[in-house]
Parts: sequence; C-alpha cells; structure tokens
Amino acid sequence: MASNQVRTLEDPRGIEDLLERQRLTFEAIFRLVEKLGTTFDVSKIASLFLMTAMGQLKVTRVSLFLVVPERMRLEPYRSLGVANAAALVNLPVESGFVRWLFDAAGPAPLDEFRVGAGQTADEEEEMIRHFVGMGFSHAIALTEQGDLLGALFYSGAVTGQPFSDFDDEIIKMLARVASITIKNAFLYQTAIASKLELEQFSEVKHDFISHTSHELRTPLTVVKSALWSLEPDQVDEGVLVDMAKDAITRLEKKVEYLLSLNDIGLNTTDFRLQSAELSSIVDDTLREILPELEEKQVHVDVDDRARFRKVLIDPGKIAIAVRSILDNAVNFVGRGGNIKITLRVSESPPGAEEGVAIGDWRSSVAGLETGPGTRSRPRVIGSASYIVVSVKDDGIGIPASEIATLAEPFTMASNSSNRNVKGLGIGLSVSQKVVSGHGGTMFCKSDLGQGAQFSIWLPLDA
Repeated sequence: MASNQVRTLEDPRGIEDLLERQRLTFEAIFRLVEKLGTTFDVSKIASLFLMTAMGQLKVTRVSLFLVVPERMRLEPYRSLGVANAAALVNLPVESGFVRWLFDAAGPAPLDEFRVGAGQTADEEEEMIRHFVGMGFSHAIALTEQGDLLGALFYSGAVTGQPFSDFDDEIIKMLARVASITIKNAFLYQTAIASKLELEQFSEVKHDFISHTSHELRTPLTVVKSALWSLEPDQVDEGVLVDMAKDAITRLEKKVEYLLSLNDIGLNTTDFRLQSAELSSIVDDTLREILPELEEKQVHVDVDDRARFRKVLIDPGKIAIAVRSILDNAVNFVGRGGNIKITLRVSESPPGAEEGVAIGDWRSSVAGLETGPGTRSRPRVIGSASYIVVSVKDDGIGIPASEIATLAEPFTMASNSSNRNVKGLGIGLSVSQKVVSGHGGTMFCKSDLGQGAQFSIWLPLDA
C-alpha cells in the first residue's frame, strides 16, 4: 500500500475523504457504463473513456491506442491533453514492449520496462523515451478474452503523488469497461458490414437470376413456336414431337418456378393477390410431378372437399409451398408407397392433431411490407374459417425432435442421409415464409418410420 494511503487511513478525516472519493469514483464508473451501453460508436466510446480516466486519476494527459489488425500495429486513436498528438508513434504488436505491456495485466510504469524485460533493442528504448518525453509515465493494455485491443497511455497525477492501490484498481476497472465496449462496437460494425455485403450480393443474385430467366424465355418461345407448327408425317415423328413439346412445357414451368422463388426475399416479399382455387394449384402440381410418381409407382389419393372454393392468394407463391410438401412426400415415401392429399374448409382453428407448427426461422411475421403495385395479406389470428391442404405419406418419417427446426435454411431431417433425397433443404424455409406471409401456418406431424403429414392452413376471412 502506498505511503500516502497509509497516512490517510491513520487519519479519521482522511478515511472519510477516501470513502467519499470511492463513492464518487464508482458513481462516475456507473455513469460511464450507462452511457457506453447506448452506443456502438468507437469514437464516442473513446472520448467518454478518456474523459473519465483523466478525471478520476487527476492526470494531465491520456492517449488511447487501438490495434489495427491489417498493419499489426498499435496506432494512436484519440488523445486528451496532448499538445502534439500527431507526433505519437505507432507500436508493432510483436514488439517486446507491447508484449511486456500485455503480460503485465494491469497498469505498468514505463520506466520499469527495461528492468522487467531485460536488455532491449535500441529502437524500443527510443520508443519508451519518446513516450516519456511527451509526458506519459504509465500504460495499461486493453484486452478482452485474450485478445489485445489497444492500450492507454497516461501521465502522472497533477498532485505529484504516486498512484495508490485504489488508483490502480480504478484504471483497471475503466480499462475493462473500455475493452468490452470497444470489442462489442467492433463486432457490431463487422456485423453491419457483413449484412450490407449480403444485401448487395442478394441484389446482384436477384438481378442475375431474373436476367438469365428472361433470356431463357426467348429461345424457349422460339422452340415452342417451331414445335407447335410441326405436322409429323409418321407416327414415330409424332411421338418425338410430343416428347419435345412435353419437355418444353416442363422447362417453361421450371423457369416460372425459378422466377417465383427469386421474388421471395429474406425480409420482405411482394405478393400479387388474386382470388384462386387451391384445388387447381394441387392439380397442376400433380401433373408436373406425374413422371416421378409413375417412376416410383407411388399411389396418390386426392380427397378434395374444397373444390371451387376460392381464397385470396398469390397463386405462384402458394404453388411453391404446395410443390414443396408434395416433393417432400415423394422423396421420403418408398417405392409403391402411398400419398393422401386432402383439401377441406375448417370452421375452427388448428388443434394439436395437426402436429407441430413449423416456425419462421427468422421471426414471427406480423405483416409484410410490399413494393409499389402489390398488396400483402396480414397475419390473421383466430380466423373464423380456414382452407386447409394436407399431404400425408407412409414414408420413413421425420424424427419428432427435429420438426420445429425444419424451417431453417439448408436443414434436412437427419434420416434423409439414409435415402437418396433430392434438394438443398431450402424448400420448407421458403414455403413457411410464403404461408406465413399469407397469414397462415404450416404444420407437421411425424414420427420416425411412421410417415409424415404436412398441412397448410390459410385464413379465409382476411
């Protein structure tokens, strides 16, 4: 304990002064923490930190250095009370002085560097003389979880007295607070930069897919016109033309499907709503996947109790969701298996028999922002009636514990690796977003080896 603090403790009045100083110091630190908690601006954090350190230690000058990873150096960032801050030198993070400061794990007098580190190189001795010559006497490293973030250099106290143990604890607390907030600010800035980069990439991706899809349409139209104008002379030629026509039709649908997928963003999705039948969408989807059904000899039973019942939807987007759950059934059902499709109108909300709701992997959707010329349908809670399409298969099923996370992108059931399951694992995440955007909910009920049932519930009273 410093001698001036010993004398203080022997004097009752000195004890009161010390306690009062401690109270004021802790109040200042609490205020600093409170202010730092409202900002991720490194410049503001540095200013608050330096002003608090200068005021509490009663020093004449302070300077904050931060690590610049690209250059592997500690460089001056902000200073107070320094007449010629531009003259401050950069410090290589691999220098003996910086390593010594890092290992000190607390405030260190600059004049002890040579004593603690042994013989130093001339340039390092010159570096210490530089800081001492600019009026600095102490330094402390700013570290967080073993990483060096920066360092604080500061002068002696204006009173001329040596720093007490309490002074050392103050600067250690301040350095700790500064380290945490500066690292959080850097992480925040990195996250923002990454988000902007992803958004820019998403825009480029969207434009590229749209451009490429529209370019595909032109030759498809030409080939389609040529095929439809042919009049084969022989039976074999007619079969080939019919096969080519069927391939062109399926390719057209794939291009339209790709464009619909491309319109579905991570944050907002535009819906072009119109009154349409879910029955027609299911019929069209079954026709598209008919070759796969025939190849696997899958039996499909359709129980349509909602024929001619229309609902306000974006048919192209809902077709994606319907196609996704049908593809899922075809992928997981065995050869010669069975798929049961049911369409109905329910006058009551979904119950536990529907299974687990497949949640939005980002957040619950309360509504959608849309672009010019489009409309969106808000989520309807407690709707009076719903139109429901469910797809049940007798395939390998899904582990019950994995159902709730199926909406996460690139996620597939763990048992899918046991089968030659097609896809990237984004179908359900896209479908959930589409259904949720229409105010509805997707459900799944399954057990391993017991098949699976997916259902889409869309409100009828938007």
